Amino acid sequence: MTKPAQYQTTLPPDQLLHSGNAGLIIHRVGMLEYGMAREGRDFSVDLLDYMNRAQAGVATTFCYEEVFGVRERLHWFVHMKSPEKYSKLIEMVDHDEAFQQISLKDRLPKKGGGNWEKMFVHGSLQETVMCPQHGFSDDVHDVPGTFVPPATYQTTQREQLNSATAGAIVLRTADARYELREEGRQFLYDWSRYLNANLEGRATAFIYEQTWGRQDRLHALIHLRELDDYQAVREVDRGEGMRKEVYDVERVPERHGGGQWDRLFVPTSIHDVLMVP
Repeated sequence: MTKPAQYQTTLPPDQLLHSGNAGLIIHRVGMLEYGMAREGRDFSVDLLDYMNRAQAGVATTFCYEEVFGVRERLHWFVHMKSPEKYSKLIEMVDHDEAFQQISLKDRLPKKGGGNWEKMFVHGSLQETVMCPQHGFSDDVHDVPGTFVPPATYQTTQREQLNSATAGAIVLRTADARYELREEGRQFLYDWSRYLNANLEGRATAFIYEQTWGRQDRLHALIHLRELDDYQAVREVDRGEGMRKEVYDVERVPERHGGGQWDRLFVPTSIHDVLMVP
């Protein structure tokens, strides 16, 4: 089993921000050059170790490797409480001497010299902002200093998995039809709630909404205790209970012609990416 991402930093667990307690997540993706993949991973390890210590309480960043997808594609989740804290990250990047030393160090002495700028495919570094979906519960869970209520309140699981403790994560992305955006959100919320109720200790799903990006693009982070637990997710997803309580429910209003979940999303827009710390 791969060690959970919390072991990428020496900070104690109670000082970590993660997918359960953050007010937003910046999802950064980058593609390593094949011939420099090892050096790129070493760079990421060194940088995250310093960043997490220097930005304790402001941001916690974890790195994951894509599997069953694109080879040498890395994912970083930058967990923050609120977007205004981003200025502290920018200040560190621009003015922190230790950060600059790690970032500009020659890591390719046997490959012509160079730093991170040579390791990543040009144009492959991209960012998406995801905020926890909220508004489906009558309970009010405002957390002072947090942009929106954290995802931990989406489930009653006592033993929750998150981006710090999971052995693997499935990132599911879907585009809701504009006219059925609320119904699409409700479906994903119902789906995750059923999954969480049946797989406590093995899987925890949180729902997020893309912010400052594509309109009505939704995300689910399905946290697995270990990679083998994905089979349990598939079994619950295809089980009779999920079908009756989630998939077979009439979700499209009559004014839009009626229908079930399959009319809520743009065709071909539902994608899964599997990653491990």
